Order: sequence, then structure tokens, then C-alpha cells
Amino acid sequence: MAKIVFAFLWVAMLVIVNRALDGITWAQYSATFLLGGLCAILLGKMEILRGGPAPEGSK
Repeated sequence: MAKIVFAFLWVAMLVIVNRALDGITWAQYSATFLLGGLCAILLGKMEILRGGPAPEGSK
């Protein structure tokens, strides 16, 4: 359930950022790339979103 809520909040933030940067194509691409990378990092690091404890090597 936490992953679904996180994903909806992340999509909402991405839409807001892209609308704020409307007309500046390079900034929209950059923001999408950076937010996507940050989302992937957060999903990999947060225990509650992964559904279990983090592996020893990632701590």
C-alpha cells in the first residue's frame, strides 16, 4: 500500500514540476530525469517501500 501512495504522490509532483516548466523543454527533460532517478534511489533505500529490511550491503 505504501508503494502505491508513494507512486501517486511522486506522479503528482512530477506533473506539477512539468507544468511549472512548461515551454522550457530542456528543463522538463532534466527534471523528469532527476526526479525519476531520485524515485528509484528512494524506493531502493526505504524499508517501508521495499516491504522488508534493507540488505546489509546497502546500509
